[in-house]
Amino acid sequence: MKTSLFIPLIAALALAGCGSEPAPAPAPAKPKVAKDGVDYQAAVAALPAAQRNGVFIRAIRDAGLPCQGVTSSEQQGDTGSIWRARCEGGVEHVISIEADGNAKVSTRAMTKP
Repeated sequence: MKTSLFIPLIAALALAGCGSEPAPAPAPAKPKVAKDGVDYQAAVAALPAAQRNGVFIRAIRDAGLPCQGVTSSEQQGDTGSIWRARCEGGVEHVISIEADGNAKVSTRAMTKP
């Protein structure tokens, strides 16, 4: 008796989903903007290469890492917040520009304590 009710119940549930409206598309991500209303990630991306490299050398040096000059930089991914900066000598650092304008620098370079 239980089996005879179970099969029609499953069939009814399966058919209930047919013809229903598709789920709405998720809203596009809003750009991350600081409390002062400035989109620092977009501002850095809009800088000419020489000025952007100047921002990056400052971030690298503020992180306590050696770098005589940033020779190139390129955006990583499509978020606009991650950059790879290459210093003179070939050492590369990954720089993440946070919504509030702070930069986080990651590196694989070996540094002396």
